[in-house]
Amino acid sequence: MRATLDLLPAAAACAPVTRLDRARLEDAFELACLVRATSPAANGGVRTVHPRRAALPAGMVEFNGEAAARRMGQLMRALHLPFAHDVAEAGLRRRYRLHRVSVPGAHRDAYAELSAAAWRQGRASVLSTAAVGTSAPAHAERLRLAGAAWRAVLLSAGRHMRKHILGVRVSEPDLATVLVRGAHLLGAQATLSPQAGSLLLSVPGAAAHRILQGAGALPA
Repeated sequence: MRATLDLLPAAAACAPVTRLDRARLEDAFELACLVRATSPAANGGVRTVHPRRAALPAGMVEFNGEAAARRMGQLMRALHLPFAHDVAEAGLRRRYRLHRVSVPGAHRDAYAELSAAAWRQGRASVLSTAAVGTSAPAHAERLRLAGAAWRAVLLSAGRHMRKHILGVRVSEPDLATVLVRGAHLLGAQATLSPQAGSLLLSVPGAAAHRILQGAGALPA
């Protein structure tokens, strides 16, 4: 196993979270969506693979894709939150790499508070039906947050193209609602279908490029 660790002075973890400005909100909301797109464990930890493995403690996330783990690290750095990124090989007959991102214990309260505040604020913005002009800052913020939510889920949950349909699977209904509304804001329509233990969001291929572009996965 190898690990990388980013640490800040202890005092940085104690700063109270107030209403986030636009720049910080986008990063923190994407972080919250990235984590929520994984499968929640009973004790507040989060994992994406092999649910029969022991549950993780709060402040830890496991990804089976390096891109999602690296993106979480980028967001944590931008938000001045310390973290460790461990990589290990697991499995018996079929080996796979597991990426674990964890927050040091002394900083977990700050991480949890920031994530919760960003989720509440970002969710409220995306789901808001208040009329705003297309040139208004509030509209631009909604579009950025919608793109951030889809970017997080495309990385964390993985995207699937089948029969000209873009699909992602999530387990949390509240996140699914944000993604449906986010797709609408980005000029696409997402269909929600219950599956065994998950929710499948599908976007027709003709409009999928709008989601990918809004999420920053395609050039503008």
